[in-house]
Amino acid sequence: ATAVLTQRLAEWRRVFSQAAGPLSASWQRTPTVFMHGEALVKGRLTLADVAPLVDSGQMPAGCAALSGGSYASRGGSWTSAPLKGPLAEVLPAATVYANNAGMYMPALAELCIAGVETFGWPITCNAYLSAPGLQVSVPPHTDRQDVLVLQTTGRKRWKVYAPPAVEKGLDPLRRGKDGDEFLWDVLGDPLLDVTLMPGDGLYVPLGFPHATTTAFEDASPEPSVHVTLNVDSLIWGLSYRLLWAAAVRQSRLAAGREDRAEEAGTAMNADGLGWQQYASLQAPLNFGFMETSSGDDALGEMTGDLRRRAEAWGAHDEISEEGVRAAMGMLRRHKDELLQLHRQMYMDVLLDLTDLSPMEKEMGHWQLLQEQMAKLRCDMGWEE
Repeated sequence: ATAVLTQRLAEWRRVFSQAAGPLSASWQRTPTVFMHGEALVKGRLTLADVAPLVDSGQMPAGCAALSGGSYASRGGSWTSAPLKGPLAEVLPAATVYANNAGMYMPALAELCIAGVETFGWPITCNAYLSAPGLQVSVPPHTDRQDVLVLQTTGRKRWKVYAPPAVEKGLDPLRRGKDGDEFLWDVLGDPLLDVTLMPGDGLYVPLGFPHATTTAFEDASPEPSVHVTLNVDSLIWGLSYRLLWAAAVRQSRLAAGREDRAEEAGTAMNADGLGWQQYASLQAPLNFGFMETSSGDDALGEMTGDLRRRAEAWGAHDEISEEGVRAAMGMLRRHKDELLQLHRQMYMDVLLDLTDLSPMEKEMGHWQLLQEQMAKLRCDMGWEE
């Protein structure tokens, strides 16, 4: 069994290694279809795989409850809602999702651990199921992570848009959710309009609005099923904004100045910023498959780049190369710990290392990840 698992993981690493090239060319810049008709993706997840787990309560799931009126013509909002019946009864009217499905399905845990090892980023995955014929399966919205969409069965049309400017009181990474009506006329023409078929892969950058439909002129009885690999940076403190805050503190310490126990650089006002300004600090660091060279020359370039990113937010705190070096080293160590915890989490699913139920496994590993985040807060000087 271990030999078979090793072979399957090697196959997924091969697929993801091939995807790294087109992804690196588009990363944080533009949506792109990075995979076409990959045999390993086709049929990887089906309605028949998901329904027994959801209907029996073994895997938590919800649905996208739409609000805001005529979604197809004007846009709207969606909110997570519990399922009000078996999957077969809910699916004709709403998209159903299972968050962190890699903790409940070994076949998806394989994708996750191979993604962690190949891309060098913390990764979770969600499963999405939509009946055919939904004019709006999910209205326009944004997410706070970079997303890799793998279409496993059926088909789904995606429209991805350029991010609008930051509006006062609205989180640009949660637009179109929980009552925030994200209207089509704000978005303009899509950057990408594509129908994904089984085996196709789509990259949607963090913060880029997107909407989906399963309504096509030629009717198909097959539901759309896709998996999203969530490449998480912000929730784990792996953004330029955290690097800036850490560099400000480390530079202050290196100069012998007072260590103020505050979340420096993280409470800056983003209202009215254009997307490029906003993304200058909210973007993921160049870790993993986007890693760049190191050394004194690279450190100088990184320090200058970090200053320019912070200035776009109106921040002008002093930072030194020594402070940036110390901050980057701290975040690299933090990232490595997160990757190891994610590997352990998915190996627990694949090999049943803890002999717990899937929900207990999820809760236990989440606690370990939160303990690592608490350590980061201590390292940042925010907590003791």
